[in-house]
Amino acid sequence: MKMPFKRTLRVKLFVIILLGLILSISAFFAGTFALNSYMKNVYMSDTNTQKRSARQIQSFASYVTSHSIKATDTQALRAWQEQHDNVYILIYNNNDIVFDSDWMIEKKGAYKYVITNSETGEIIILLQDNYGNIRKIKRKASSSSESQKKSDAVTADEGAYYGNSSMPRGDLNEFDYDFYPVLFKDGVFDVCIVDYSDDTIKDVGEIAIFVICCILFIGVIIVYFGREIGRMRRLTNEVMDIKDVDINGPITIHGQDEICMLAENVDTMRQTIIEQLSREREAWQANSDLVTAMAHDIRTPLTVMAGYLELMQNKEYSSQKELDEYIRISAEKAEQLRTMSDKMFRYFYVYSKGGEDLNMEMFPAGPFLDQMLGEYVVLLGENGYQFDIDISDKEAEIYVDLQGMKRITDNVFTNIRKYSDKSKTIDIRVYIDRRKVRIYFRNYINPEGGKAESTHIGTLTCQKMAEEMNGSFTTCRKGKVYEATLTLPNMLDNDDSHVPTQGLTAILSRK
Repeated sequence: MKMPFKRTLRVKLFVIILLGLILSISAFFAGTFALNSYMKNVYMSDTNTQKRSARQIQSFASYVTSHSIKATDTQALRAWQEQHDNVYILIYNNNDIVFDSDWMIEKKGAYKYVITNSETGEIIILLQDNYGNIRKIKRKASSSSESQKKSDAVTADEGAYYGNSSMPRGDLNEFDYDFYPVLFKDGVFDVCIVDYSDDTIKDVGEIAIFVICCILFIGVIIVYFGREIGRMRRLTNEVMDIKDVDINGPITIHGQDEICMLAENVDTMRQTIIEQLSREREAWQANSDLVTAMAHDIRTPLTVMAGYLELMQNKEYSSQKELDEYIRISAEKAEQLRTMSDKMFRYFYVYSKGGEDLNMEMFPAGPFLDQMLGEYVVLLGENGYQFDIDISDKEAEIYVDLQGMKRITDNVFTNIRKYSDKSKTIDIRVYIDRRKVRIYFRNYINPEGGKAESTHIGTLTCQKMAEEMNGSFTTCRKGKVYEATLTLPNMLDNDDSHVPTQGLTAILSRK
């Protein structure tokens, strides 16, 4: 049974993967939006920015004082900056730049723009990072001479010396930073420290968001597989309970996929086994009842026969005619006993769990079957039955049990004697090919011959005997025609048989 496309585990897995992707991508965008909102409105707010800048200035001033550093001591200033990797330092003395950590700008991949107002002498330094944030540093003009201001001024046209030469445009985030006076060993200088810690936080935050989204995606897949594995474990436990505890135990059928189909098939097999066991118990009970009834029925003819034999033994008869009548009745009761004993044997044979120990022997098919079938044909021919026999002359060998073959043929010819129409010819054919030897019987049913046995125990006996000899026995009724076929393997070309071949004369001499 092929599952509809929409119900397969493959489609469910595809849907789960797609759902996991949608959830994780949505979570990534939501997390990124939340992170950007936090950075813009909280972490990079004017208040927090000024607080961080003031703390950095205080730390820097303490370092300068404790180490007696000059403003021109570039090595010592860079040492402090290496300890505070996410800062940019700019030191002014009046309108002169004393220290500028340009390498930090290069490291961050940012752009620096310097704009000078030629009228007021105010200097504006813009630092634009890769996230579009602009950090603005304002430097008011000092009290030095106008000529000195003009000589040191840098115009907007000369402005950009890192990155793009064009000025930043658009709706960008701007953050203002101020200069603070710091006492160095060689005097007081204006210091501005720009904090870039938000870049690190954003990088770490984005990595964390990505990892969380990956975990979310994997979690969706794990939950799905955990659910399906749970269903399989539950089905396995239910099957083990049925096997070891109670065959009437329930099977959970849920869903519309292959696991559900498997559960349905297991439940169907369970129901079938229950039905078979029930039928087997009923059959054994019926057989037991039948044997009991037959044992009771055997007593009647046995008692009668014993009574007549006792009369004959005591010579309690008045004439030869009366003696012959006693003999006839005793023989009739003996035949009844033989028929009942044969019927009981067939029942025990068919319904027993193991077959008889067979004495398998190799025979040439043609002569063996001609001899065995010929005996019955001659016997029934004397009683008015007509036969048309055709036995193939091809070479073949059959590996059979002699007594089993006699029982099969005896059963077949007994049925022919009981139920066949004498006015019709009985066909017997033996077909031989490379692999099989088939014995075919065909006769017309006598409409006045009575009904065949309802239990078909004779047929079942033949089937079981044939199967034990690696063959088969089949019957078929077509209107008034009854057909039976015994099929045996041809062992002539079978190199794996490894059984001895005996002559037909030696076998038949045992009879």
